[in-house]
Amino acid sequence: MLPVAIVGGGPVGLVSSILLSMRKIPHVIFEQFPGTSIHPKACGLNQRTMEIFRHIGVEREVVKHRAPLNVAGKTGWYTNIGPNGREIYSRDSWGGGKYQEEYRRASPAQYSTLAQIRLEPILQRRALEIAPNCISYNSKVTSVKEKGDKVVLTVDRGNRGSEDVEAQYVLGADGGRGLAESLGIGWEGESDIVDMFTAHFNADIASIHPNKAVFISWLVNPKLRGSRGSGYLYHLGPYYPTREKKEEWVLASPKHPEDPVEFDEKTMVERIRRSLEIPDLDLSLRSISNWTVNAKVAERYRSEGGRIFLVGDACHRVPPWGALGMNSGIQDAHNLIWKLGLALKSGQPTKYSNFLDTYEKERRPIAQRVARNSLHNMLNHNNIMDGALDITAETSTEENLASVAAYFDESHELYKEKRERVRQAAADLDNEFHAPGIEIGWFYESADINGEGLAARHGGQLLADGTFDINNYHPSTIPGHHVPHSWLRKGDTTISTRDLVELDKFVLLTGKSGIWESVPNDLIHVQVIDGEAGWTDIEGTWAQLRGVDEDGAVLIRPDGIVAWRARNSEPSSTSKLTALVQSLLYQKSDRRWATHM
Repeated sequence: MLPVAIVGGGPVGLVSSILLSMRKIPHVIFEQFPGTSIHPKACGLNQRTMEIFRHIGVEREVVKHRAPLNVAGKTGWYTNIGPNGREIYSRDSWGGGKYQEEYRRASPAQYSTLAQIRLEPILQRRALEIAPNCISYNSKVTSVKEKGDKVVLTVDRGNRGSEDVEAQYVLGADGGRGLAESLGIGWEGESDIVDMFTAHFNADIASIHPNKAVFISWLVNPKLRGSRGSGYLYHLGPYYPTREKKEEWVLASPKHPEDPVEFDEKTMVERIRRSLEIPDLDLSLRSISNWTVNAKVAERYRSEGGRIFLVGDACHRVPPWGALGMNSGIQDAHNLIWKLGLALKSGQPTKYSNFLDTYEKERRPIAQRVARNSLHNMLNHNNIMDGALDITAETSTEENLASVAAYFDESHELYKEKRERVRQAAADLDNEFHAPGIEIGWFYESADINGEGLAARHGGQLLADGTFDINNYHPSTIPGHHVPHSWLRKGDTTISTRDLVELDKFVLLTGKSGIWESVPNDLIHVQVIDGEAGWTDIEGTWAQLRGVDEDGAVLIRPDGIVAWRARNSEPSSTSKLTALVQSLLYQKSDRRWATHM
């Protein structure tokens, strides 16, 4: 019987596989398709995700293939991309331009842009490198049923027939293709909000684009009802590896009432040319995807019998405005796998059931916030920018053309007003383009075991009115928060505090040696940041952010989350830590630890 079976071989399934392999836990991915994705899909990789890639050994390869930072850090709005197209406005985004220093202080990793079609092969190679037989392609899981202390999966292997496979645990990473529903798990939120299409094609657009430094071009074509009918365009080259001479592009747009139910090659080529206003564009269509926008979260992340966990799109479907869907899924896996690994390695995983419940308690509130924010971004994007230009659903094409013309006409009486409104509209879209708070500032409120966060508004991550600060990241060592980033040096080695995180051990950070080493070391590795025997705090950042005295300590989980902290080294502090560690190891005594970890 397999310890773990993974349903789905997309980014979340592949990252789950790598994390399991690093812990030497046997498993198999069952993927219904013959290989990695053939469509670009998600492309934004925030700093938390890049840190996970750093942890699993693929960060350098992702950086090698990603879009250059001077291109990926800017976005803009255009009337169209054709010969008569004009730039309405452009701005820095995603850690680019004026945000570079802010993002540099937040993490050892950089926000990166790499389409899923190119990310998946990198993850696949890494997964097979450390576990050569971990992926079974052309293997569609048609049934998943819990039976006592095991899960039985029925796997359809096409002309090879079907077979039943048994596993102790199953990770559902099927991309929301029905596993949750088959387990009787419902959804909360909004479904089928708008019908979309995405076209992936090759064409020479870079030579005529109004601004080659922009990654995503938002089209506000007055002839196509503005943003509502124009969509957005982004490139996959030629600045980074491509398979053909012409650069690759993606156009995504809501469907028009006059659009076909399903596009074929002919109708899609016509639609691309019309949207871009390049009637003679020479293009080669690579793929078409029809999809619907959802903003919903599964009611439960764990099956009734407790042996099936949902991760990624299997438990949350969010609009892509803000690029939080795939990132949240990868971060789900990072949260779950270390806990599942600890349970499996104990030899008595059922004793860790309460502990495994913390996966849902921690991750589901994050998904709910992400779904709300992404839906807000989607609804606001068009309304804010189009409204600034006086384009509405009710205005005619002639009125729309006149409104946009006034924006470019310095002699028009509304010129200055429209310019200011557009500038303000672009700034108002920070929730989508400058949102390190929601990207990396999320925290697990349920993991704040001593209730420190409420009084301190979680280090400022909650605003005075109790709402979440989406646009700013407030590093903190309050339990439940990600350990703050600080550069450390020892000898010739320079690393981040986040690089000290270990696979199967907690890390205890302290500024005094000889105090905390007495705690049980079968689960804890003590690291001293004092500039003498231990690591040197190069920029003094750790001393500013550690939140404890020099002789205090901060305990870090294997997923980089602060589990506990002590202001100082009083005898009661060390005894509390010993009790907490023992309760986690043996799942007894302090149930609060097991419940909230």
